[in-house]
Amino acid sequence: MNNLTGFLTTLAVALPAAAAIYLGERWRLSRSDGPYAKADFSGLILLVALSAAWGPHLSGEPRLGFLLLGGAAVFFIAAVVDLLGWPQVLRAIGLVAVAAVVSYAGISVTTIKLPFTTTFVSLGWWGSLLTVVWILICALLFGSAASILSVPLGVGALASATLFAVCWLQPQITGPFTAFVAITLCGACLPQIAFAKLLSYRGATAGAYSVGYFIGALSILGALKNTAFLVALLPLIIVGVPLFAATFTYAADLRRGWRALAVAERRQHLHELLLSQGYSRAQVIGLLLAGTAYLCLLALLLVVLIEISFILKALIITVAALGGLLVFYMILRLLPRSASATAHPSEVRLLGVRLHAVSLDEALREAEQFIRQDQPHMIVTPDASAVVRARMDAELRQIMEEADLVTPDGAGVVLAARMLNLPVDERCAGVDMVQHLCQIAARLDRSVYLLGGEPGVAEAAAAQLKAQIPHLQVAGCHHGYFSPNEEAQIVEEIKQTRPAVLLVALGIPKQEKWINQHLQQLGVPVCIGVGGALDIISGRKKRAPIWMQRAGLEWLYRTIKEPRRLPRLAALPQILWITIRELLGRQPTDGPEDQSTPR
Repeated sequence: MNNLTGFLTTLAVALPAAAAIYLGERWRLSRSDGPYAKADFSGLILLVALSAAWGPHLSGEPRLGFLLLGGAAVFFIAAVVDLLGWPQVLRAIGLVAVAAVVSYAGISVTTIKLPFTTTFVSLGWWGSLLTVVWILICALLFGSAASILSVPLGVGALASATLFAVCWLQPQITGPFTAFVAITLCGACLPQIAFAKLLSYRGATAGAYSVGYFIGALSILGALKNTAFLVALLPLIIVGVPLFAATFTYAADLRRGWRALAVAERRQHLHELLLSQGYSRAQVIGLLLAGTAYLCLLALLLVVLIEISFILKALIITVAALGGLLVFYMILRLLPRSASATAHPSEVRLLGVRLHAVSLDEALREAEQFIRQDQPHMIVTPDASAVVRARMDAELRQIMEEADLVTPDGAGVVLAARMLNLPVDERCAGVDMVQHLCQIAARLDRSVYLLGGEPGVAEAAAAQLKAQIPHLQVAGCHHGYFSPNEEAQIVEEIKQTRPAVLLVALGIPKQEKWINQHLQQLGVPVCIGVGGALDIISGRKKRAPIWMQRAGLEWLYRTIKEPRRLPRLAALPQILWITIRELLGRQPTDGPEDQSTPR
């Protein structure tokens, strides 16, 4: 009942305090750009809320008073360093002093059980040293995330809630004091998350340092000292996301070597790196808090399985941590990013295959320039099967090396590129390219030529395009089942009609090789292979619903409608497997791509 009372008291104090301080600071900042612009009141709200909840219990539990006074000291030291711009080392010295006092007051690791034995060992002064170092690390980790205040507040709320659950699962070990502190700390952090953006002023870190201090002290109180494994790993798991975030840049550049990192980059926190790469604030907060929630659930699982062997617990934590990192990375690469923040060279190499990182609009602008130049150009739109084939087919790969534009067409291509952190954010579907290229040709008073498909398909597609696009001129049509003897005549016909766009639907890689063979002879400004696009435009086949297109599932729809396409699906697991090998640091060796020469 005391826990519930403390939690409700905290909410009752924190919410009005947050609103009052926000309104007061908005007014103050509107009148001045002085040092108050660095004021941080999240930590002050935290202290007010905890004091209100813990005040009646101070006489019965002296450690509460020391813990609260230590939190006030941490907030005061961090706030003064922020406001006056003092050296950061002074904040670290102050944190060490506070942690030492708290450890002396009884909030410390004192004994530990040796693995595989029933022997408990007293740590003596080593326990105090360990306590000081751990509280310092936690405060610094949370302080490094202060530029997005929702992150340390959210991690604090999740971590303290987890520790409360640990106390509920093992009350005979942790005791009521730890549970009371945990639930009130959660109640102090939780309501502030909604106000975090409003309470986070320029250069203010005191609130984040205060949260880190309390979580560090609380994790020591909640560590289960009857098992060596959990007394060491339970706190580490609970603050795992801030710990991982502070060292992310090192891990991300491990393959390039430590010397590749600039000093400034080494100090860059994970959320700052993600923001600089174009992820939104909401995406970053959601990812980091989801990661924290995952690790907290893992910590609770280990507490539930407290009786199992040390080796089995170590195996669980290893597999879960590696699996969580993989899922985190996959989600990270699949999330859309701001185009303005992902400015990269347009040409990239995906698994040894040349590709242009362009959006549909950018590709169409480039195609319009090709038409205006009135010189022969070739556009290739590879999907996953084309990328996999190009790794084995030297001729196709060379064609893609020499093409004027190589756009990503296929969810598998985009997924592989995002996994490898290449700036490919959307696919340029062949059907969409056909429609827009015809619109450009009509606007420039030029014609198009359709080549490919079964007899009658090109004519039906041309009729549909003319009905949809006013003033579109169709220079000619021809099916794709022509003999070698007819080839010269077709090439001459296209050359004589002088279209601006030639749509070739012969299938990969036949269409690319045919265009490359006759490109200069044809003299068409834009020659593009469009695969089965003419079948869809003609109405013979239906395109996937919009929601499936947006979800990258058009391949699944087409396979369901045309089961004979099932063998082509082998390209998807192939490209993902090659991509995973690349991520693990193994250069793909199957295929001649390593001998290719960039254009």
